[in-house]
Amino acid sequence: MPASDSQTYIVNDQPTERDALDFTPYVETLADIIQTGNTPLTIGVFGGWGSGKTSLMKMVQNGIPNKDYKGLPTDFTVAWFDAWKYDKEETLWRAFLLNVLFAVELKSGETDELKTLKTMLYRGLEFEKTGGVTIDLAKLGAKVAEGAIQIGLSFIPPLATLADMVKELQKSGKGSIEGGFESAIQRERTKIYVEQVRSLEQFQEKFATLIKSYISPNRLVVFVDDLDRCLPEKAIQVLEAIKLFLDVQDCVFILGIDQDVIARGIEMKYKDVKDKKDAEGKPQFTIEGIKYLEKIIQLPFQIPPVIQDDMGKFVEGLSNDWAHEDCHKVFAEGLGDNPRNIKRMVNTFLMLSKLAEKRKEKLKEAVKPIRLAKVVAIQAAHPDLFNLLLKEEPRYLRELEEYYLAETSQERQMEKGEAGAESSSPLGRGQGEGKTEPPPALVPFLSQRGSAAVRRILTMKHKPETQDATFAGLPTDELKVYFTLTRSAEAPQAAPPPAEVARLVFEPQMIRIPAGTFLMGSTQEQAAQAIKDGADKNWVVWEQPQHTVELSEYSIGKYPITNREYQAFLREVKGQTPPRGWDGDQFPAEKGGHPVVNVSWDDANAYCKWLSEKTKKNYRLPTEAEWEKAARGEDGRVYPWGKVFDPKKANTAETGIGDTTDVGKFSNSDPALSGDSPYGCADMAGNVWEWCGDWFSEKEYQRSSPVDQARAGNIVKDPQGPEKGKSRCLRGGSWGSSEVSARVALRNYRHPISRSYYVGFRVAVLPSG
Repeated sequence: MPASDSQTYIVNDQPTERDALDFTPYVETLADIIQTGNTPLTIGVFGGWGSGKTSLMKMVQNGIPNKDYKGLPTDFTVAWFDAWKYDKEETLWRAFLLNVLFAVELKSGETDELKTLKTMLYRGLEFEKTGGVTIDLAKLGAKVAEGAIQIGLSFIPPLATLADMVKELQKSGKGSIEGGFESAIQRERTKIYVEQVRSLEQFQEKFATLIKSYISPNRLVVFVDDLDRCLPEKAIQVLEAIKLFLDVQDCVFILGIDQDVIARGIEMKYKDVKDKKDAEGKPQFTIEGIKYLEKIIQLPFQIPPVIQDDMGKFVEGLSNDWAHEDCHKVFAEGLGDNPRNIKRMVNTFLMLSKLAEKRKEKLKEAVKPIRLAKVVAIQAAHPDLFNLLLKEEPRYLRELEEYYLAETSQERQMEKGEAGAESSSPLGRGQGEGKTEPPPALVPFLSQRGSAAVRRILTMKHKPETQDATFAGLPTDELKVYFTLTRSAEAPQAAPPPAEVARLVFEPQMIRIPAGTFLMGSTQEQAAQAIKDGADKNWVVWEQPQHTVELSEYSIGKYPITNREYQAFLREVKGQTPPRGWDGDQFPAEKGGHPVVNVSWDDANAYCKWLSEKTKKNYRLPTEAEWEKAARGEDGRVYPWGKVFDPKKANTAETGIGDTTDVGKFSNSDPALSGDSPYGCADMAGNVWEWCGDWFSEKEYQRSSPVDQARAGNIVKDPQGPEKGKSRCLRGGSWGSSEVSARVALRNYRHPISRSYYVGFRVAVLPSG
């Protein structure tokens, strides 16, 4: 245990004989069976890598009673065979048999019977070492036809016999080997094979006599561990050797077995029937494999899943240096029931926690322990997802958590039978008005193995007073800190090929905007205030009059298109000019999550066409009306968050950043702190100006909604802008704009072929698209 808080304590991965997972009932049961069960007996302890097989077997070994069921003393002979230590041996089965004989020798001493058995094992070795030899008769002096005759035999007799055969060949002087001599070689091969079979039978008989003489009425108990660390074919060798003892009384074998390793070994053994199927269509080798194990193992025992409370106690006991009481719960609840895997990730967490404290970049203040525990746990539970978050878009973690929390809330409502709980979304639950779908790049991961664990991790309940436990609303640059730190504990991996990157991130995240009306443009009071704050009055007039617009349902990008999303487009569309500042199809370093800039309207439109072809949806640039409704909602507010400008909610000139920022940087789960629109759209004030689909006209509002019509309450339906023009519309302001240009009603324009470091875009799509 720690002597001071400054030390780092790493958990070792050695098997434990202390029961931290409530194995005691299983240990006692197996120990009783070993003592009282009919023999010969083979028990298979099945479990995957790191499931606790060795620890349980060690406990069983220590739990073998020293008295039998009649109360009489027992004197069991126990052998422990670590298969992996001999994996490099040519014949693993021989090492296993010798290990068993050595255990008996401790009880009986070095007897003649034992010497004989050892000799028999090494005699088999002599046969094998001389087997498969190719004999060059010319080099041996045989008078044969031109050149050398090569004889390769699957079994070559002992050297003395071979020498006799060579002498006979030399005496014959024949130009070929034929007749009786060839038959003699074949008979010699058969003789050797028969001797080997007879030797194994004699070994079994002599071993049974040895056990009866020196072990009975007690028992020989042999534990075979770590078969799952051997090559599959080597593991099968040990099982083959155990067959020698299947009829020997007072022998008990306990085998630690990983089903997958044995399955691969059996498949190799029965490879000749691999593609064959039985009458019911089941693979023949699977059937043979089941029969194979049934012949060897009389009692299969599956390592049971660990009860959650027991796992919680186990993880908590791995360290007394937890930074928060919920940290150990993350690993216990999120990583299932594999003790070895949990130990490994706890070590990673402890190391990274200490590393954060020692880093100069104020990581100690930036890295919160529960969040760090969750990132490390996700790394273990779903490596593919973790790599995407690490190398592509850390913000997806925040959005995935939001999605899972919304989905969980929706499920609870459905369980309670609350109205409106059902959804017609193809993705299922949690898709209400203004709610986001999971990022399309993450959809492939939601059905993969490990996604359930990620969901448990991200939806953990915490006490109300627990701070810094979730990622909701965390700015992207703060999210990056966790992945920058976690990279220190990442094993080196090859970068995904460009095609794989494109597959993962090409489709943007969308938000559904419901059909209905909203107030578009500025009121006279809003216009006057804008002019007072420094807006050009000649521009402000383009925003008037304010009028009611009705829009059909549509979806719009939650964020502007990022560099990484645009990169996928560039890598697939030949001849497309990269934005200024790129190196070919590579965006500027550390800006994968920034909005793409230096793209013309034509570039943005080409991107929409490419995206439509890839997704079979009708993506396009949003109209001015669609953009403005998504930015301000239905109530005519001035900024996405309300009536008053707040420099903490948008990347404008007032922030002093002086460049683009990661999309979503100013999002927050607390509406009072978030710069998002009422529908959840981010970066609609500042960061980059955004292209819209409309041609620009200074008098569009007066043309489409004259003042008298607006006063009469007439409603404009799905406006598309002028049919032609010289410039295309821009909306939203940029990182270089002042607060008056970040107003959602402000209208701007540029020539469609122009490019600027201040200009990017987002996309829209109709429901049918």
